Amino acid sequence: ETDIRGRPFRLLRTVISRRLKDTDARVIGVTSASPNVGKSFVASNLAAAMSQLSSIRTVLLDLDLQRPTLADLFGIHGGAGVGEYLAGEEHDIMKCTREILDTGLIVAPTFERVTRSAELLASARFGELITQLKGGDYRPWLICDLPPLFVSDDAMLATEQLDGVILIVEEGVTTRKQLESCLQLLSPVPVFGTILNRCSEGILAPYGYDGGYGGYGAY
Repeated sequence: ETDIRGRPFRLLRTVISRRLKDTDARVIGVTSASPNVGKSFVASNLAAAMSQLSSIRTVLLDLDLQRPTLADLFGIHGGAGVGEYLAGEEHDIMKCTREILDTGLIVAPTFERVTRSAELLASARFGELITQLKGGDYRPWLICDLPPLFVSDDAMLATEQLDGVILIVEEGVTTRKQLESCLQLLSPVPVFGTILNRCSEGILAPYGYDGGYGGYGAY
């Protein structure tokens, strides 16, 4: 029997995958205005749902370099990650990825907080990372967990390498003014959708996000 809790993400998967196919896009980011509204939760579950489409591989990247969470969410420990590749400490991007057993999902985690995140996301090496991951025979979809927009300029720097963005907002927390500001900051990058998370009756209502960001440090 299909788990009812996965239905919202299978629906979201269908909407996003159609948009990707229609536009020939393959690299999308997931961000929010502020921390603690569930963007990593949505990015992870969307990537997991998309990986179930056997015809296309899915890579999930942790680009929230100041406060990475995906390694903990997937129970990944040890080895090199995105931070090491961007810093030039690891030159083989495939050594920075982990395939989740019995799925089509590949995760590129970040393990340690990166203090000079803006410098790394603005570097040519970041462009090389994206080019390498989306290349090859599989031509995977890339889902990027980005930092919140109002924390730093990291997300805006990262979007220069992306085909589009999904924006996560929270009922009663994200204001209309914040949403308008987010859209202005993201322009001209296409916004593939805005997801209302933790809403009282919406599609993601059963999914409270329990993770916490704590504090972001200066970079």
